[in-house]
Formats: sequence, structure tokens, C-alpha cells
Amino acid sequence: MTTHVDRLWRLRTTAIPVLTLFLVAAVAPAAIHPQDGPHVDVRISIDESAVVVRLEMNLVFLDHIVDFPREDPARISTVEWPALQPLLLDFFTRRHPLRIDGRVTAPSVEGLQINDPDLALLPLFPISGERGLRKIRFELEYPTDGKPSTVELSWTTFPPDILTDPVDPPPLDIAAELDAEGVRQPLLFSGDRPGVTWKAMGESIDARLLEVPASPVDPPTAIPMLAIVLFVTGGVVVLAGVVMSRSSGAPGPFAASIVLEGLLLLGGVAVLLTDVGTIEIGGGPRAPDAAEAEAIFRPLHANVYRAFDYVEEWDIYDALDRSVEGPFLQKLYRTIFQGLVMQEEGGAVARVSDVRPIDIRVGDIRREDGDDGVVRSAFDVECRWQVEGVVSHWGHSHRRINEYVAEWDVVDGPNGWRLVDARITEQDRVDPDAKGDFGVGDEFEL
Repeated sequence: MTTHVDRLWRLRTTAIPVLTLFLVAAVAPAAIHPQDGPHVDVRISIDESAVVVRLEMNLVFLDHIVDFPREDPARISTVEWPALQPLLLDFFTRRHPLRIDGRVTAPSVEGLQINDPDLALLPLFPISGERGLRKIRFELEYPTDGKPSTVELSWTTFPPDILTDPVDPPPLDIAAELDAEGVRQPLLFSGDRPGVTWKAMGESIDARLLEVPASPVDPPTAIPMLAIVLFVTGGVVVLAGVVMSRSSGAPGPFAASIVLEGLLLLGGVAVLLTDVGTIEIGGGPRAPDAAEAEAIFRPLHANVYRAFDYVEEWDIYDALDRSVEGPFLQKLYRTIFQGLVMQEEGGAVARVSDVRPIDIRVGDIRREDGDDGVVRSAFDVECRWQVEGVVSHWGHSHRRINEYVAEWDVVDGPNGWRLVDARITEQDRVDPDAKGDFGVGDEFEL
């Protein structure tokens, strides 16, 4: 029996084609190098045992949040090191409180360490010097009593962003990631959004995907067959009574037929009201109209991206399988996983933050023979949409927006509506600050 793990292994070991259908943007390699100024990388994970906030910050950021005098500002000596942990614990307890199910929870500081940086990168830090390159790592661990329902994290520390404006720097926005219930999502803390509130949704894949309408069905025509038989029989009985009375010259047969016809009439009305003896003819699945086809396509298209919010590969594949089938499923999985989810050695991470359909035009709608010999509905769609993504590195985030036009094939398969192919026809970078051209064939670079 072929398992998801077997299929995933074959997909991961297959050569990745040069496709850019769903990639967020091409990021110049220079954009992901370490940059001068304060940096902090924030990763939040939530499970049934603890909420863990993993932080990695350079000494410039550290000196912004705590008063930690040192003999050498660019280094922390072994004598000075023990004093750092209680300072961090006090700062985050007071300034960045975390509530689990409405209750403020105190953390512990775990795994505190400092890196040994590559001083060859020092020219990238003309203002901060070695303080900008040297980083500390630690975890704030908040214990939980079982899986929490809500987690609220306040983040109110925004040092000056000297790269944006060295003279009058604005507050630095803080890029972060939240990992919970098998789903990973990008966050951006700022003065307008000083924190995050997470609510448990349950771990069901189907519960996280948008509902796709079923194939439209024409209702069958209901025919009250038994009532019709009773009414016709009553009429025949009356006609027979009339004929018999005339031939015999006696009113008895006609009177008896009237009584019997009345009983049949009452019986016909009764079964008509109760639907007894009613049969249905016709009806069944039909091809959707243009409005119904668009309502089917929208959630399918959105769910392709939602599938890649998951962390584990088998969850991604299972979620994508709800919207895509056939060879197109494997092609999309290989391409998007490589472009959006995989972390490269440089440490930059790409995440889709928003998908915005702009124009959807339904083309040919038809009924066609499937591979299994069953006649199914199918239609074509031309869609223009934008993908907004966040590329985060060293605690900085780079917002990228791409716009695409593609032709899609949609089929009502054995498991419901699925995307079975797509052909990209246009692709453009729409960032107001984008430099250079972004054409079909460019690859996503982290």
C-alpha cells in the first residue's frame, strides 16, 4: 500500500521544475544579508505543555531593552554572563506579559547562549559594529495545564529603525512567527499591532479550509403516481356506473359507482397530501452556471495557499489533496513547498500573508466523460490575483506582492471539485518599491 510518506519521498527526490505559479516574489540575495541596527527574531510555539517564545537578538537590541553595562560593549565576559538571565526575566515579565486562558503566566528563561559570529561580516555593520553582529539566543517558557484555548502576547518594544531613516528613525517593526496546532503563520508586531491573540481552532484539516460548494443538482420532478391511479380509477368507475344504469334502466349501478368514486377520490387526496406513492423522475447533477462556477473556484484557489500554512509535510500534502488532484497535485506540491516553506542555509523564511483575487472570469462550462467513464461537470476559469508575502530574516521583514494571471481547469471528480491544471499567462511584481523586472521564469530566492 502506498502511504503519504512514500509519495512525499518520491516528490522530494524528484527534480524541481522551474515554475513560479504561486511564489511570492524574487528577493535579491543582497536583501537577506544581515543589516545594521537592532535585530530580534521571534518564534512562538504553542502546545499542550507550554507556550515557548524563542528569541534571538543582537547586542544592539539587548542594550535597548535592558541596562546591562559591560567592560567591552561588543562582548559579554564569563564574569558578566550570569547577571544577564535575571535581567531578561524581569524585563519580559514586566514589559511583555503573556496570558494563557486569561491568566498572566510567569516564564522561565531557558537555553541562554551567545554566538561566535563571523567577523568577516563586520563591514555590514558600520554603525553598530560588533554589537550588531553578536547575538544571544534564549527561550521564554510558559507552562500550561493542558492545551490552552487562548494565548495573548503583548509586544511593546520597538527600537529605532536606523536603516529606514538614520536621522529620524521610526520604530522598528518586529517580524515573528507563530507555530500552533500544526500551523505556522507570519506575524508583524508594530505600534499599531502591539501583540497577538491566538485562539485554538482544533487540528482538523477540513475545519481550517474553506468549504467548497457541491456540484449543483437539478431537483427531480415528483409525480403522485398512486393519486393519479386512484383519480383515474374513480372516473372509470363512474363512467361504468352510468353505462350500466342506462343499459339496465335502474339507478342502482350509478349510485354505487358514485359512492365508490367518492371513496377513491378521498383516498387519492389522502395519498396526495402524504406523498405516498409519489415517484421522482429526472433531476441529478448538472453543470454549474457562471455564478456557481465562480463560487466553487474561489475557495479551491484560497485553499491551495492555506495548505501551506501547515508545518509537517504530510499535513501540507493532505490539505492540498482537498483542492487539487492528478499530476497537478504533485507538481504544485513540489513547486510551492520548495519556494515558500523550505528554509535555506541563509535562514530567510518566506510565508504567504494574504491572497487577493482581483478578477475571475468563468469560461467554458461543460459535461465530459471522466477517466472512470462517469460523466462529470467541468469548467475553465481565468483568474487574476495578488499574493502578498513576507520574507523574514534577522528579525526584519520584507513585504513582497506579486500579481498573476492564469487559466485554470476545474473538474467535479469522485471526491468533489478539484483543480486539475493551470497555465500561467502573466506575472508581475507590483511592489511600489520593487526594483527591476520580474518575468515568467524567475525563481523564488531566499
